[in-house]
Amino acid sequence: MIVQDDLFQAKLNFFLMVALEITPFLKLYQTDKPMLPFMSGDLTNMLRSLLEKFIKPSVMKNATTTLKLLQVDYADPVNHMDVTKLRVGFVTERALEEHKKKNSDAERLRLEFRQNCKLFLLKMVSMLFEKAPLKYPLVRSLSVLDPRVFLKSKEVSTRKLTTVLRLFVETGRIEEKCCDEILREFGHFYDHSLMTASDSFRNFNPESGSLDAFYHEHLSNNAECRHLWEVVKLLLILSHGQASVERGFSVNKEVMVENLKEHSLISQRVIHDHVRSVGGLLNIAYTKELLLSAAAARQKYHMYLDDQRRLKQDEQKAQKRKGLMEEITEIKSKKKRLEEDMRVLLKSADDNAEKAESQGKLSFISKSNGFRRAAKEKKRSLETLEKQLAEKLKELKDTP
Repeated sequence: MIVQDDLFQAKLNFFLMVALEITPFLKLYQTDKPMLPFMSGDLTNMLRSLLEKFIKPSVMKNATTTLKLLQVDYADPVNHMDVTKLRVGFVTERALEEHKKKNSDAERLRLEFRQNCKLFLLKMVSMLFEKAPLKYPLVRSLSVLDPRVFLKSKEVSTRKLTTVLRLFVETGRIEEKCCDEILREFGHFYDHSLMTASDSFRNFNPESGSLDAFYHEHLSNNAECRHLWEVVKLLLILSHGQASVERGFSVNKEVMVENLKEHSLISQRVIHDHVRSVGGLLNIAYTKELLLSAAAARQKYHMYLDDQRRLKQDEQKAQKRKGLMEEITEIKSKKKRLEEDMRVLLKSADDNAEKAESQGKLSFISKSNGFRRAAKEKKRSLETLEKQLAEKLKELKDTP
């Protein structure tokens, strides 16, 4: 199908330009490595790049920090550049120029396209401002663990670490009395240990390196930084997204088949995660223990089935005992009610007999006899219940 749109090429190139702004960020953060310390800087750069496409340079000039960038009133039309100066990308501009040569009288169409581009950027930036975690002080301060930021300024790094410690104290993660010691260890590390490792900090690459391994190398074996290392570990376990969880759903979908039990699914996931952690099937260490375990797998499977069979039998017996106990409890309850009814009926019969004797009225004799007949019926029912109770008690005793 041929698209009947003279500005289709311009539209396509505009979206490609925006995609090129966002794709590197998305690719970088599709990982299980600790990435949150880099998020503040990367999000700030991406937001700044998008804002510069439609916000006046005079406004952007003052947004020198992340906090100031968040304070830019991007929704105010006063801060927007003229729609004809909108930065839609080099290739898009060329496409618009070609369209102008062929359709010189379609200026309104081109202006409408630019206006739609601005609305798209505005909506996109609005969503990023709403959803992005840059508004949280912890996220902004976590950049202290970015080795490249760490190296630039001791004063700035200390200020960021102080903010992190304050937030940790407020949430009960660490004790307030430990903060001075942590800051002292940080200063000592910066002044002494950092000098010998400055190249590794300066040349750290988030794409190829991992912060947990990096700081483990520099801090874990340093006795003078043990409190600082504990804080760093707390920070590195903070999640930067749901990539690993969503990836897990995809893996589950691939391994799931009909009638697959939970235990089998978990086992397959454990195997998958191990293969992935060692870098592929060719890197698996086929140890003697692994081979013996594989050889005994069938035997273990039969043992598992036997265990499950025994568990099922035990469960059935337990259910049977529970059912018998409930029946016995119900019979005892009925027996108690019948005994109470008999007592009331016999008492009423005796009362009416006494009235007949004292007053000489035969009607009381008739009532008394009626109560006694009802009591006899209750007694027969009671005898039946006692027989049932004895049978149930015997059955319960015989149940293993």
